[in-house]
Amino acid sequence: MQIFTTHDEIRIEGNVSVALGNFDGIHVGHMKILEDALRYAKENGVSSACYTFSNHPVNYFLEKAGRTEDCVKLILTEEDKLLEMERLGFDYVINVPFDEETMSMDAEVFIHDILAERLHAVNICCGFNYTFGARAAGDTELLRSEGRKLGMNVNVHSAVNACGDVVSSTRIRKLISEGDVEQAGELLGRAYYISGTVSHGKRIGTRIGFPTMNIDAPETMALPPNGVYFTYSVIDGARHSSITNVGVRPTVDGAYKTIETNVLDFSEDVYGKDVRIEFLKFERPEMKFETVEALRRMIETNVRSAIDYHKARLL
Repeated sequence: MQIFTTHDEIRIEGNVSVALGNFDGIHVGHMKILEDALRYAKENGVSSACYTFSNHPVNYFLEKAGRTEDCVKLILTEEDKLLEMERLGFDYVINVPFDEETMSMDAEVFIHDILAERLHAVNICCGFNYTFGARAAGDTELLRSEGRKLGMNVNVHSAVNACGDVVSSTRIRKLISEGDVEQAGELLGRAYYISGTVSHGKRIGTRIGFPTMNIDAPETMALPPNGVYFTYSVIDGARHSSITNVGVRPTVDGAYKTIETNVLDFSEDVYGKDVRIEFLKFERPEMKFETVEALRRMIETNVRSAIDYHKARLL
């Protein structure tokens, strides 16, 4: 997969089927658009591309206004978003920043100069609410009308409903913030996950018999509330049953927020490795215990529950 990070970088030969969108969560609604673009490319012998932004457009304006504390939390990091695109099988991803240039580009210039001239788009897939260009003046109707003139097929997808309502990244972020990682996973079409590099902790888990691998809880990400979750841990491409605590370890030191995972029946050294923690089910909120021994007993109970949970998933 080739990634272009500016419009000037784009060098593509031959015709292309393009998916347009922010795709900040790559949820089941987004997947309809992405899979449609890929399907057209395969059936018509053309290349596939996704045109998206490397940052969230809303955050661009909030950061300019100095309101970083109000920024939209990410469901996927930029790196994970690109990895998901690669997994889907796109030939190209145009991953440009939403900035002054993209914000001020005339809508018709975007269609003619970017889609037609640079991308050689013959097929375009987008959502019903897709807008583009200066003052978001471009919409799906403009895409359709200009597309007809340029010989482009334009396929506009309607909203996708699941679990009783329209699927959206906003709804998924709310579910994650409430700890409902199960329903968030249903709307994403995969487990909600956090990736990170395993760092050295204080080895308290090891001393009480439950060694953990620790990754940072990035402030820019949508994070579940502090508590214990049944999870999968993906290490070196292999998925392992695990149990994870998100929180500040109030019994021990009340430190900064971290993600600590006990991988069941696993004893390899993973320090410095990149891992992915997939959240499956909320078990209990984080609690402060009077003694470390009381904490150990609760962890022992939670681990037994995790073993039973993971065994049941295999049935």
